[in-house]
Amino acid sequence: MMKNPVKILNKKFCATKNGIHYEQLTDLSNKYKIIRSTRYHNLIKFINHNKIYKFTKQSKLFKTMKYEMDTTIDKGHGCKNPDECFIDEKNNKIFIIEKKFQQTAGSTCEKIQTSNFKLWQYSRTFPNYEIVYIYCLSRWFKNNCKAELTYLEEKKVPVFYGCEEKYKENIVEFIIEH
Repeated sequence: MMKNPVKILNKKFCATKNGIHYEQLTDLSNKYKIIRSTRYHNLIKFINHNKIYKFTKQSKLFKTMKYEMDTTIDKGHGCKNPDECFIDEKNNKIFIIEKKFQQTAGSTCEKIQTSNFKLWQYSRTFPNYEIVYIYCLSRWFKNNCKAELTYLEEKKVPVFYGCEEKYKENIVEFIIEH
């Protein structure tokens, strides 16, 4: 039986010893119940909450929202396959979660500088929805991308660290309360 991946983290980098991918480690599926599944999305309720969301990811966002999009807008690079999306149709909000894992130096810090473009692009694509763009980062970013994190804080782009013990509870609470 596999141990809980959160318990076997390399605390310095938030990497698992047994090779679990970061997306799996930060997957929220154990925090919600699927009410109904369709080809492109699931209707879900977070545990102990009543609000219904559509959950989708990757290119299925555009298939799920095809009647809500402005099809005259060209898709922007980096805005095609979000890691996770929770759609609150009642309040016209789309929560887009982008997950970034890094544990060595490289150009990854530049990847988290693009939130304003992505917010602008998704807002144009889905003009009747408020876009809430969220980063889920590995701990490496805390010490290696300080200017970028200050920028995200100033721009009010929420950042969560997937390796933190309460990551799942914190991000679910953020989505529900927003």
